[in-house]
Amino acid sequence: MFNYVKPWIEVVRVKFFLAGIPSTVLGACIAYHYFKVFNIYVFLLTLLGVSLAMAGCYTFNEYFDWRSGVDLVIDEDDVTPFNAGSRILPLGLLDPRSVLRAGFIFYMAAITIGLYLTVVCGFPVLVLMLLGIFTGALYCMPPFKWAYRGLGEFFIGLSYGPLITLGSFYVQTLSIDFRNVVPPSLIPGFLITLVIWINEFPDFEADRKAGKLTLVARLGRRRAKHLYYILVCLTYLTTVLSIIYGVTPLAGLIVLATLPLAIRNCIVLSRRYMDSKGLIPAMSGTIKLFVSATILLSIGYVIGW
Repeated sequence: MFNYVKPWIEVVRVKFFLAGIPSTVLGACIAYHYFKVFNIYVFLLTLLGVSLAMAGCYTFNEYFDWRSGVDLVIDEDDVTPFNAGSRILPLGLLDPRSVLRAGFIFYMAAITIGLYLTVVCGFPVLVLMLLGIFTGALYCMPPFKWAYRGLGEFFIGLSYGPLITLGSFYVQTLSIDFRNVVPPSLIPGFLITLVIWINEFPDFEADRKAGKLTLVARLGRRRAKHLYYILVCLTYLTTVLSIIYGVTPLAGLIVLATLPLAIRNCIVLSRRYMDSKGLIPAMSGTIKLFVSATILLSIGYVIGW
């Protein structure tokens, strides 16, 4: 039984479900800061819907990357726990058609929750859900294939930053507040883009061979590392400016506690950007940076001063 379940756990990338949780938490905490409301039922439904959508996105990506051949041409020396997919399909551990069907099932379940929340909370939920599907489900799916056209990084940042945060805020408050929600939502947006960005470095050669022209594949690793540094700077600059202009409470400064981790990641990248295995500390560190900075920002909103 376990031998059957384990490949599915890998292919739906359960260990990466953290990607959607911090932004959902942030949206709810911003809502609490401004309206002093927290509906646990709606929050859990939102979290479940986001998780199901992520499972759908991951399984679609597994299938379409396998079909494009990108997961077949990668050198084993470039495979790390954070890139090259789950390796389940290249190893023949699951039927590709089953993985594709699972993606549709996950998305149908997520859409069902989204439609229910639309009925309960209002039309904006439907709009945000459709935008999320447009940016996530089509990440590797033909004919759009955002990841293959150098648009994937932008759409992932948009989806896991502003879209999820706005959605989580809206279902709590039944209001849309771009001024007070979008600036802080850029922080998880930038950071999840960093996660995608650094994970593309080990995939560089395979992506170019298979025609998956991510921004890292287009720019080359030497130039691409500088954009990592820029996104790190934008993360902290956005935090400080949001506080200066009264969008984020002063307690949001606790995000700066993650600066040593960000600097460590930058140092590792600067020294090991050509070494896939050597990048593993920075790849894991970037995930930690995304989660910790977004959760600390959320705590800042709950503290509220």
